[in-house]
Amino acid sequence: MQDSFSLDEDDLSLINVMQIAPRATWTEVGKVLGLHSATVARRWERMTKQGVVWVTAYPNLALWTEQCCLAFIEVDCQPTARQQVVDALAGVPQIASVSQVASGRDLFLVALFPDLQALSQFVLDHVSQLPGVRGTRTSTATRFYSEGNKWRLQALSPDQRAHLTRHHPQTSAENRTSHEGFRDLLLPLSSDGRRTAAELAALTSTSVSTTRRRLERMVREGLVSFRCEVSDIISGWPVHAYFWARVPAHELDRIAQTLLTLPEIRMCAAITGTDNLLVIVWLRSLGDSQRLETRLAERFPTLTLTERAIVLRMSKRMGWLLDGHGRSTSPISLNPWADIPYDAPPG
Repeated sequence: MQDSFSLDEDDLSLINVMQIAPRATWTEVGKVLGLHSATVARRWERMTKQGVVWVTAYPNLALWTEQCCLAFIEVDCQPTARQQVVDALAGVPQIASVSQVASGRDLFLVALFPDLQALSQFVLDHVSQLPGVRGTRTSTATRFYSEGNKWRLQALSPDQRAHLTRHHPQTSAENRTSHEGFRDLLLPLSSDGRRTAAELAALTSTSVSTTRRRLERMVREGLVSFRCEVSDIISGWPVHAYFWARVPAHELDRIAQTLLTLPEIRMCAAITGTDNLLVIVWLRSLGDSQRLETRLAERFPTLTLTERAIVLRMSKRMGWLLDGHGRSTSPISLNPWADIPYDAPPG
């Protein structure tokens, strides 16, 4: 199945444009690539139908960490029940991502909740009661340094990237007002981050002008992040891993900020617990894991890697279900405010 499609250089350049400017119009995209707008739209439609690229939206994780609750949940399963547990958890709208990993835990979840109480209810009254679950461990993010929407394929020329700089809106926390309409717009954008204002207006029973104004404000105030996701099989970085580290508290910010300069770093967050730093990395090969560890030890002598885990399969990424090759199959809109069936399911 991996060979059932192929991408050329224009496809890869198109993906890179969408990573930088996920909501750019096809006319704007075509100007950057020197292609007709209809051509780039047709190419994008083909790739999205193949599940190798998709655009999603979610709350700004750095802001969410400051005001709400971003959690990392490790789940231990009975061996024969792993897939059953994956299926049960992947459908939960608060869970952004579900990974099946190789060591130390069976599943690793990234989840968003409006507060610590909601997280506690979810872990203690729902996850722990699922048939096949043997135990859980939870940490929460205390500061978010970077996440996957910054990762790039690097298929564009410097001039092309410079042309897209105007699509980076200047965000400001100083002028944040109410979050009116935020949830209503976020949910449909989660399943398709390129929905137009007219489409969003129809879905939310709001006028186009009001919808456009609310959407522009969400972006301007930094409430929402848009991300062009890429399937593992075309990324060129097919090996994913989690690194847990222990860093002296007074050096945490400096080291985390420096880590962001490494191309392998996909996500970096300070977390609660004995290990105070979590890093998600994308690698070109399994051997690169050891090479990266060696570089980290040489560059950051006060950073101690305490544990690492290779991802065997990513079953859900930022609200999208994935197949065995990391291709998107269907969206489950990310909704931190959704009700959870806290009663234990029948065993």
